[in-house]
Amino acid sequence: MSAVPVEEIARLMLSSTNNLTLHTGNIINWNHLKRKTSQNAGEEVLECLSATLNVWSSTVDPSWMNEESNNALVITNPNQMERISEDERSKLKVSVKIFLLKWDPDLVVEAVDQVCSELDIGVVDSVLLALPPLEAEMGEELTVNHILPIWEPMERLYDVERVSAIGTSDLDKEMLEQTHGMARVKPTINQVNVVSCCVIPPDLTAFAKENDIQLLTHSDPRDVLPTPTFQDILRGSSHDDHVDEWQPFWVLRYTVMVKCRGVIKAKGYIVNGRRHATDMPLSVA
Repeated sequence: MSAVPVEEIARLMLSSTNNLTLHTGNIINWNHLKRKTSQNAGEEVLECLSATLNVWSSTVDPSWMNEESNNALVITNPNQMERISEDERSKLKVSVKIFLLKWDPDLVVEAVDQVCSELDIGVVDSVLLALPPLEAEMGEELTVNHILPIWEPMERLYDVERVSAIGTSDLDKEMLEQTHGMARVKPTINQVNVVSCCVIPPDLTAFAKENDIQLLTHSDPRDVLPTPTFQDILRGSSHDDHVDEWQPFWVLRYTVMVKCRGVIKAKGYIVNGRRHATDMPLSVA
């Protein structure tokens, strides 16, 4: 068989998988991102994922053509991959925010396991959980009954010392109070969106102070990676007729900070997406 261009190999690899994980690597060193200080998380993840796919598709290993297909594919930016050595781990704080896009508790553990594997660490210092949008059959109002099943895997991660601190994102005073009251392991952090709430409500501040909950602010969009956007990113790289079957399941952002200096050493995104099983040809004419 004649040599197959790497771009075609990349297209075949994407077309033959139903479970895809993309890791941008450390984006701190991306010079073009440094100039975009006003960029929000949604814009940032879009640009980073597109760049990661473009780099990967031009450098993919041709030996894949001689291997059996694996149903799970991990795509990385090989130039930006940085693992944390055992010697430096105690000097660093690793913080994670999981943007859960499906109401599936198993995805929480999956996301934490993935970031630990990618960074080569055993413990994450803190994990914040951003809840997915409510589905039609779940009703229009968020209740604690929606939250607790998703919170339970966070508690288990804390129990086994996989995570040192767990927290929530965008819970108002009522939801935070109910979650705190019913949770076995209490949230110690709650993020407040400063875009939709310029001033943190006094009742939320008072409750957090009474219960030793740290309030942090953020400006992340509610839907950090809409399904059509994710499909467009893949369409640009795979040219796959079935790209509209893909959906993002979770987005994870991690930051690695040097404790004594308060300097961010690394920052990156890991995204998982899936599609319905489709029998795709793996050969090239």
